[in-house]
Amino acid sequence: MNKPFLDAIEIYNKHQGDIAEEIKWHLAYGVVVSSTACFMLGFYCDRADTTVYSTRDNADCFFITLCIGDMREALQTTFDTVPWVAYKREFRGDKRLRIETFEKFNKKIKWADYSVNQKHLKFLKQT
Repeated sequence: MNKPFLDAIEIYNKHQGDIAEEIKWHLAYGVVVSSTACFMLGFYCDRADTTVYSTRDNADCFFITLCIGDMREALQTTFDTVPWVAYKREFRGDKRLRIETFEKFNKKIKWADYSVNQKHLKFLKQT
């Protein structure tokens, strides 16, 4: 298994989450990206209501549920398909929903050193 996926398992175990159920849901309704560089779960939605998934064709936003590793690589599958990205930073105790343009979000993630373990870039889905 790749390191980002192992880190995701560790995060879910630490928070008593069920990563298998989360992956099954994202395989059915969202997006799963897994490589040696990144692991990401996310889903397409409407920016007006990020709690409901949508089809890619009907969405204007992509909600990042979890992303570990090289976020630029992870987002290549969704980048430029919708204008908005949504996420939360619950790892810092901040449950506020953030919605930004992909362009602005991409500028924020360029600072990260992708050669190190990046558990601190974890984003959890709004429940």
